[in-house]
Amino acid sequence: MFQRFKTRHFNFICLGLLLAATAWAYVNHAQRIYWVYIALSGVLVSTLASVFHYWRYLKISEAPISSISSAAQGYVELYGKASTEKPLVTPYHGIPCVWFRAWVFSNPQSNHHAQQLLDNRLLDYQESQSPFILQDDSGRCVVNPTGAEVIYYQARTWRKNNHRYVEEYLPAHQSIYVIGALDTRKDNLDAKRLNQQVSAHLAALKQTPSRLLHLYDHDLNGEIDMHEWELARQDAIHQVTSAHAMQAHTSSFVLSKPAGQQLFLISAKSPLQLRKNHLQWLAAFMALLTLFVAAYIQLA
Repeated sequence: MFQRFKTRHFNFICLGLLLAATAWAYVNHAQRIYWVYIALSGVLVSTLASVFHYWRYLKISEAPISSISSAAQGYVELYGKASTEKPLVTPYHGIPCVWFRAWVFSNPQSNHHAQQLLDNRLLDYQESQSPFILQDDSGRCVVNPTGAEVIYYQARTWRKNNHRYVEEYLPAHQSIYVIGALDTRKDNLDAKRLNQQVSAHLAALKQTPSRLLHLYDHDLNGEIDMHEWELARQDAIHQVTSAHAMQAHTSSFVLSKPAGQQLFLISAKSPLQLRKNHLQWLAAFMALLTLFVAAYIQLA
């Protein structure tokens, strides 16, 4: 269930609830029983937040750190530079990126705050679904962002002509951390496809007789006999299978959303930074938990 929460908002929601309840009780000079309820609520929220951050920390730590070329099929974490095969830009500001989402709100200027809230309605929403390339020193893979939780992106907000525009994006050519399910299965080169590609290779070779003779006319009689043609065919098979193996090794890895409760995360922060963040928040909420437990014991 914790996977449904977004880290970006979760901490502020928890802290906001605790702060609002405490401020309300203080301003209204609440009776002792209300402070007991607030202390119990603080224990509950702090416990939930602590478990959330510990769960996230474990999930990020459980995936093996891999280079792309040596990664095995399954749940992995990768870190590398992100780029796209075709240029991708944010829809309103034209910023080069590998992923974006954008909103347009009606936002007329008004002296009445209530009227502004009523008029602040969503007019348009876009989110890119295009796969992008992740590359490290060993190789590259394709990342399909559909269904991913994208965090620590860059964001821009501006107003124009009574509209408010919001863009969130991951810039192109910057380091990206991803954790998800990697599919390393290769396209099978079956006998039919092999024969088709070998035939095409030999047909192209026949178009240049001088090259064909130079490579395979070993007895120098100006003709290609059956034995020499078989050598040409074996060479074609070797070249086709080698080219297929190289292509499969360098470009067919795909990382996408895993099944079950495993995280599918795309972040502009490194895995080390993410783990450190979760440990810091875990320590903060554990301290709050201790404080609220002490307060409840004192009040009860």
